[in-house]
Amino acid sequence: MPEPPGFGLAALLDPVSPTVFFRDYWEEKPLLVRRNRPDYYAPLLSTGQIEQLITATDLPPSTLTVANADVPLSASDLARADSTLDIVKVHQLFAAGATLVLQEAHKWVAPLAALCRILERDISAPFQTNLYMTPAGGRGFETHYDTHDVFVLQIEGTKAWTIFDSPVRLPLRGQPFDPALHPVGAATLSCQLEPGDFLYIPRGYLHQARSGDATSLHATLGAICYRWADVLLEVMAEACLSDPAFRRALPIGLARAGFKPDAARKTFAGLLARLIDTATPDRVLDRLADEFVLSRRALLPGQLEQLGHLPALSAADEVGPRPGLIYRLRTDGDIVRLRCYGRETRLPVAAAQALRFALETTRYQIADLPGKLDRAEKLMLVRRLIEEGLVVRHPPD
Repeated sequence: MPEPPGFGLAALLDPVSPTVFFRDYWEEKPLLVRRNRPDYYAPLLSTGQIEQLITATDLPPSTLTVANADVPLSASDLARADSTLDIVKVHQLFAAGATLVLQEAHKWVAPLAALCRILERDISAPFQTNLYMTPAGGRGFETHYDTHDVFVLQIEGTKAWTIFDSPVRLPLRGQPFDPALHPVGAATLSCQLEPGDFLYIPRGYLHQARSGDATSLHATLGAICYRWADVLLEVMAEACLSDPAFRRALPIGLARAGFKPDAARKTFAGLLARLIDTATPDRVLDRLADEFVLSRRALLPGQLEQLGHLPALSAADEVGPRPGLIYRLRTDGDIVRLRCYGRETRLPVAAAQALRFALETTRYQIADLPGKLDRAEKLMLVRRLIEEGLVVRHPPD
């Protein structure tokens, strides 16, 4: 999987460094980056590609949706009698002011898939991409907040954004925006995104956007992060399964008039102390890390060509890990377990040093792998890694 030219977390944030971003902005406040470089995202996407996807691809109605804050629409507006997508209606609604939303665009656009995978590797959180194409003067959505952090990449046209304060600090996925509960206060940031600009919006910050005097295309990268709440709930569940103290009945007479909660409070405090003394997050963190790694689907462009080169592979060839490779290594006795793409590859522990080097070093000759393996064993190891889609052979310069 070739990496989008120049793209990764550092390129998205530039000139702000990742260190400054995570220290000052991540989960804290919005970040606006202006670039005055209209072609900055050209390697990722163009309006023409979206048009081709809509007209030449058999997209399910759930993948392509429309939204218009000025004239509310429903999913039925896009479906034909046979439940397939009504392409003619899609274009008519767009011409009438509706925003076209391509959900999970990383499944359809290879450069976006590559970018998401690189961000997933760097942040250790699943990423998804939605695309929003809005006609001139259009507004797809009413003011709302998202329950995940978003990176906004303005690709073509302009869009005026207004960001308000956060009525719910870092909301969980089960805490969506409700206009009846979350009043919109004064704006804290107003800006117009030009092509090449970047905007980070932490989850919970209310926002709205309207396109300028031409069609606007932007990509939203959503970070679906694991949270400490997930860990605490899992740890608590483990404690309840393993310790009968957490499974005892509540006090007798709880619902009677005159019940005094003093003893119950003492018991509750004792259970919390027991949890703190005995529980650790290690198993849950390990399980979540495994879940993340094993759920990343394989992205293997060029794999047939890689397999075709295997018979002629030599120790003098240069190879390296696939860009954005996400994996976990675990030594278990005389076996090294390599987990990636929902699969587990088992290798002898004698190959551990060479294996780590092979997966961590950008480019190297097979003969230069460190450790105790001889030349033939190094070649065998790399062949196995290429077969598993973890390593690629680089063509000679």
